[in-house]
Parts: sequence; structure tokens; C-alpha cells
Amino acid sequence: MTEPPNFAPDELEEVYSSIDPTPVQMARDLLSEAGFECWVFDAEGSRMLGSTAAIVARLMVHRDRADAARASLKELGFDQ
Repeated sequence: MTEPPNFAPDELEEVYSSIDPTPVQMARDLLSEAGFECWVFDAEGSRMLGSTAAIVARLMVHRDRADAARASLKELGFDQ
């Protein structure tokens, strides 16, 4: 299990989300390999409720790296 971030949640920013946690996990893996520190929030809730829009899995990164993370995801085909 991934350790929770050791800083305030307002220092994080969402860079990708989906009702399906699988692409969010894939995006996390790709960003991690590219050197980004990132976390997936709400993946289990999204998985438990299925494909409803009630809870989405969210990929979070440090706020100061959010634009670079979005650009990397866009290059990899994770447009939102």
C-alpha cells in the first residue's frame, strides 16, 4: 500500500480522474516512472460503486508539478 503524503492536502492538485480506477492507476505508474511523486485517491470507493459518477478515482501530484504532470499525461494519451 502506498504511504499517504506527509504534507497538507492543499499542496496537492488533481491531474487526472476517471470513474474507472484502472486508467488512473496506469497514469500513476507512468508518472511515477517519469519521476513524479503522485498518489491515487478514492480508487477503492470508485471500484466498490462500479461505473457510477458518484466517486471518481483521482490522480494527485504536488501543486508545483501539476502542469508538467498534465503535459506528460497528454503526451501519453491521457487527455481529460
